[in-house]
Amino acid sequence: MTAKTTKDGKEIFRDSKIYMPQATNSRGDAMVYGPYQKLGFIRDTSLQPLQTKVETYEIRFPYEDIEKVPGEPKVREIKAKEMDVTVELRYQLDPVVGEIDEDSFIFYKTTTRVSIQ
Repeated sequence: MTAKTTKDGKEIFRDSKIYMPQATNSRGDAMVYGPYQKLGFIRDTSLQPLQTKVETYEIRFPYEDIEKVPGEPKVREIKAKEMDVTVELRYQLDPVVGEIDEDSFIFYKTTTRVSIQ
């Protein structure tokens, strides 16, 4: 997920999440079997079919505190009042954390303009 300002395209916020089952074999850190043969799951963070997954992000608009009159309290001035938020859902084979591989497939992509008055 990426948020950019509409005027100059400067990136304000970026975050990514990996959805997958996290398994354990109860033998410490030794990998004995493949992920499909694990004895139990610690937790399941994968995307399940026919179920809605809701994620919430709190993105702050860029601001600056300015002292307009000397001796008066500072006033918060918002630098950009609009931003474009892009959400992209990908499937990636053998992911390297933090990198988007050329073997990834885009399932869903949307861009929404968010503004404040």
